[in-house]
Amino acid sequence: MKKLFLKGIVLSSLLVMMSCNEKKDPVQYNNEIVTVINGSDKHMTDMNSAMQSKDYDKAEKVRVEWEKAIDQDIKKMEDIGDFNGDAQLQNAVLNGLKGYKKIVTDDYPKLIDLRKKNTQDPAAEQLLLNNINNAFENMAENVNQASDKFERDYNK
Repeated sequence: MKKLFLKGIVLSSLLVMMSCNEKKDPVQYNNEIVTVINGSDKHMTDMNSAMQSKDYDKAEKVRVEWEKAIDQDIKKMEDIGDFNGDAQLQNAVLNGLKGYKKIVTDDYPKLIDLRKKNTQDPAAEQLLLNNINNAFENMAENVNQASDKFERDYNK
């Protein structure tokens, strides 16, 4: 009886492992990733709107919501996994999301605080804006490069 039970466990484990090795479709995989990436667009727009209208309480609220959303997006990317053993696109997006998180948890609070207090420190403000913009550009470039490579490799 014990041997039969153990064989059942081993067989179940093999079936689960085999189903995990199911080949993913490149178009579907790409679409899942694009959906995750696009999640930050709304928050970026909301943040820009709040900052431009000088509504720093709203900007802070957007920042907190964005931070939570980034955590959820990181989890989604981890759950999506690699593409049939190729993790380059997944890793590029994860690195980008982690970069967004750093901006949202480090740079934006400082920028919001600086503007909210109406502190006249153009150099500090410009440094923060440069950090934010450069980080967004670098992350977008890295994801775009990985996406282009993914398309070249799997668009057959």
